[in-house]
Order: sequence, then structure tokens, then C-alpha cells
Amino acid sequence: MIEEIKSESLEQKIERLEKALDFSNSKLLIYEQNGAAKLYYSLNRKMNEMADILNNNSLNSINLDDPKDKSFDRIFKLLEKSETVANSAKTLGGVAGVTGDEEKDVNKKPFVETIAQDRR
Repeated sequence: MIEEIKSESLEQKIERLEKALDFSNSKLLIYEQNGAAKLYYSLNRKMNEMADILNNNSLNSINLDDPKDKSFDRIFKLLEKSETVANSAKTLGGVAGVTGDEEKDVNKKPFVETIAQDRR
């Protein structure tokens, strides 16, 4: 998605930004998104990045004799935090009602907001 945004023409950028702003209510539509689902997908991407880091580093290649080499400490810390990140993502996925379709999940209003009264 980042590459698509970088390659947009000025007119395409203006159109995308105008769609993000609801001129009738003067508010950003991004705040109408399902934040829990958006956070879930962000955490899922981070878990994939963490897995790539772990897969690219072999414990056999770490120099354990060099006290200045902190590679093992960093990998161990990443392993320690993996369970926390995975549990957070799992919980958020359940709370947000994630279906696997990021666009649909993020742009779906949470149930609480569908029953809340508009107090204007």
C-alpha cells in the first residue's frame, strides 16, 4: 500500500484525502474505523516481521564467547516478547470480530458504536 501511495499522481492524492474527510460533518472518517481490528492487523504484521528476524538468525552463528556481542540477548528478548504479542493479537482479533478481510474489518463500525445515540 505504501508503494501505491508513493506512485500516486497529485490528483489521485487529493481524491484519496478528500474521501478520508467527511465534509458534511467536518470530521476525519479514519476515526470511524474499527480501531481494534486495525490494531490486530498491525500486530499481525509485526509478528510476521519478528518471525522473519528469528528465521534469519541462526543460534549456531552467534558468537557466545564475545561479551560485547549482544545478538543472543536481542534474540532471546524477541522470543520472550513473542508470546505477549501473539496473545494480544489473538485477543484483539476476537474482540474486533476479525474475519481475515482487513479492508472490511477495519471499515466496519464496532457494535457499540452502532447502538450509541448521536448526541448532537
